[in-house]
Amino acid sequence: MTQINAKIDEEILKEFRDVIYTRMGLRKGDFKKSLEEAMLDYIIRYSKSDSAKDFAKRAKAEHSA
Repeated sequence: MTQINAKIDEEILKEFRDVIYTRMGLRKGDFKKSLEEAMLDYIIRYSKSDSAKDFAKRAKAEHSA
């Protein structure tokens, strides 16, 4: 497990949290799950590597289960 420290625009973070709250309720762990899902979606959409896309699709399926 890796920890990421980043400065993020406050409005983007607020909107992201609002979407998480609407979708999931913002219980413990929901922010982490949503951030990981967003990262996997980004890999699927923009990676040029088929193996990376396959990994992201598998991880997303496991993540959703």
